[in-house]
Amino acid sequence: MKQILVFDFDGVICNSIHDSMMTAVNTYVQFVPEHRLPLDGPLKTDSLFSFEKAHPEFFERFSELMPMGNFAQDYFVFLSIIENDTSGKVTDQASFDAFKRAIPEETRSSYQELFYEYRQSMQESDPEGWASRLPPFPGIPESIHSLSQRYLCAIATSKDYRSVDLILRHYSLRDYFQTENILDKDFAASKRDHLIRFHQEHDIPFGAIHFIDDKVLHLVGVKGLGVHAYLATWGFNTAREHEMAEKEGIALLKLDDLPLLG
Repeated sequence: MKQILVFDFDGVICNSIHDSMMTAVNTYVQFVPEHRLPLDGPLKTDSLFSFEKAHPEFFERFSELMPMGNFAQDYFVFLSIIENDTSGKVTDQASFDAFKRAIPEETRSSYQELFYEYRQSMQESDPEGWASRLPPFPGIPESIHSLSQRYLCAIATSKDYRSVDLILRHYSLRDYFQTENILDKDFAASKRDHLIRFHQEHDIPFGAIHFIDDKVLHLVGVKGLGVHAYLATWGFNTAREHEMAEKEGIALLKLDDLPLLG
């Protein structure tokens, strides 16, 4: 029987943390001129890592918040928390969601629009340079090559299609994913809707779909479908999310075990 292996993109195939932080911060300083972030101007590619080294608490807090968000507007929430939640009250999904609800939807949407405009300008001015900042995790290209011989490979992502396509081509991975098997943020807001489409499009039972994501909230959202769900422990999550996944009966997947899946 045909089986489908569905990858999330950021945090599973692609290590986007550094580019995400740079794009998020640069959009934020433009969107909030009176910001209190620890920098005077936008980050540059050649200053990004020195900034992270000089401000480890900033990068650590940003990384801790990553598992709680989903779309570009959530970067505005992350940076607002870093600026305003000085006592560290936002520690879990519930407190994050409450903080987010207090920010007007119009504000978040406007930030998101500016975020994508900024990203597109970087892609257009230097597409190869931009893609080089978002490398695949170690061993991922080899794993995808091996797994593609046993599965139909697909992608369900909250990223935009243009970015996914650029990165896959840059790292010679595009041929493993047919265009119709790449569903992005504009297809649906929910990974559940992505998997339902694959189920319908390929006329296979949910039990023949394997889904890898690095965010527990996405995996919990599809649990009721009956797919095989795995938390990518190499992605943007922590021991907190690992414990949540185990309580939900979601398998923890290590990077070294990925080529052996199934």
